[in-house]
Amino acid sequence: MEKDHAFDDAVIRAELVKYLTPRDMANLSCTSKKSFDWFIPHLWHTRTFYTNLRNIPGLKRYQQHVKVIKNLAINLAVESRDFWAFPNLQSVQFVQHGTGQFGSHTGFGGSTGFGASTGFGASTGFGASAGFGQSYGSHNAPVYAPNTYRSTHGGVNAARVDLRLVLLLQSVPLLQDLTITLALDNSDVFQHFLASLQSLTHLRTLKMACNEYVNPTHIQRVINACRQCEELDLSFSGVDSFKGIEETEEYEQAKIDMEGMGDLTVKILKLATTLGDQEAAIMVPLLKKCPLLEELHMFTIIVPETVDLLRDAFMDGACPQLRIFHPGQGGSLKIDPLPVLLSVMGPDRGVNAVGLEKITITSSQFKSESALAMTEHLSQSLTEVHFQDHIMNFEVFNELVTGLPLLQSIRARINEISVQTVDINKFDQMCSRDWVCLGLKKLQLGSQLTQGIPTVKGDSWKQSLPKRCMDYMFTQFAKLEELEEWNFVAGPVDLFVLATGGYLRQLSDLKSLKKLGLGPKTVYRMGAKEAEWVAENWTSLEYVDLACDSIPIHIMDISRVKADKLALDTFIHTLRSKRPKISFNKH
Repeated sequence: MEKDHAFDDAVIRAELVKYLTPRDMANLSCTSKKSFDWFIPHLWHTRTFYTNLRNIPGLKRYQQHVKVIKNLAINLAVESRDFWAFPNLQSVQFVQHGTGQFGSHTGFGGSTGFGASTGFGASTGFGASAGFGQSYGSHNAPVYAPNTYRSTHGGVNAARVDLRLVLLLQSVPLLQDLTITLALDNSDVFQHFLASLQSLTHLRTLKMACNEYVNPTHIQRVINACRQCEELDLSFSGVDSFKGIEETEEYEQAKIDMEGMGDLTVKILKLATTLGDQEAAIMVPLLKKCPLLEELHMFTIIVPETVDLLRDAFMDGACPQLRIFHPGQGGSLKIDPLPVLLSVMGPDRGVNAVGLEKITITSSQFKSESALAMTEHLSQSLTEVHFQDHIMNFEVFNELVTGLPLLQSIRARINEISVQTVDINKFDQMCSRDWVCLGLKKLQLGSQLTQGIPTVKGDSWKQSLPKRCMDYMFTQFAKLEELEEWNFVAGPVDLFVLATGGYLRQLSDLKSLKKLGLGPKTVYRMGAKEAEWVAENWTSLEYVDLACDSIPIHIMDISRVKADKLALDTFIHTLRSKRPKISFNKH
């Protein structure tokens, strides 16, 4: 009878395991020997390997089943004395953890390797989602420890570790995604790594960090060996303060080799470096070789001349398919490079240029010059603008929403609206301009209202500059008939209560609104009347987040005004009774 078991069919088992968690498969594997043979191979498809050496026997036993290896630490690789082959391995992350063997800071963007302790591209990555080298886009400078990285502990040599890792890559013919940290200054490591890359014909993503100075000609050869990759994520650290004639010649030769290289198929490119000479020798020539590039992350620009080189490259037709741009910090530059770069990334720069569609700003500096460059050169292409950290003044925000007609998504925070932050002479003119982004579908907006205004009931609010600004903005919100998601954090005043001059009645045309987020800084006094109005007018609403924190703002005197919890509970209960399918979050 056992032969007639449904699980005897491999197709049925393969379909079943799609719905099982690793814990489920582990439990099933313990029920019988046959179950063990059925489910253990599938379990090892998705195992994550940390520094725990207990995983080694299983990893070796089921090496033919392994498809993904995450967080394989260098000490784990060293302890594996046998040479293993992984014929079905498709994705691998070699992470250098700060375990004491190699110091406490061996990775980029975090003390435990790539991104964070969970490996490359974790929550500390660039932008809302992840990415390599977060430190380049934040206020925290990257920490490098090349001396500790090259040290030995307990007889373990870093160069030997690197060599074992790159040799292992030659046994994974189906590898598609590779994340690795290497010291390419070692000639043996470099040669074997180059040979490994040339053998990986299925490789599509390479994320590589080098913690020490690397001969730029080596970098060029690595890039050339990855011409079939669709995503390159390259980060280099080190110092060249002792650069002599030999290093100068290396950069000159690297530039010649880069310019003589054929085109790449890369679509996503992320670059980070601490060496200014690499910008002219590697970065700019590389962009000229990426005709299919759609997404570019430049974490920093060090040398002022690089801005001119980039401008000329884009004007000459580099990266005509570029749609997504993540500029980083300006480094030590005295002049913000963003206005110059944005001015040459529009659809008007060439016959085949599509123009930027999405841009994410991580810099704490975004001035009116950059906003003007956006509206002047990107108005016919830009659809998404996201600001991660910057708090802009009202004038800059107003320039964007009144000058970008194709905008569909914006995430921004507006500074406190007061005589100190707003040009009074221009204020009436700004408030007379209509928003042109009427096709906006996603609006994430935080606003710091004047700290001294505690409530919409007081005369101080009725006569204030913030009220004049909110009057203007809500007349524009009311026109966003295609808006689907709206996160609005403004405090410490309640802007939605019907009985106290709130703005809710003006928003009856938001028939497409599906998600509403009101942050914890907002004062909630909404009750049954507001719930009835919402149920009647916002017919597409599916989700209400009353603790939205996606637009963090700092309100000093929020404690002066208390939310009415009873009214809020009534609001939720009434709305649920009228629209049972709407879900809430208030924690």
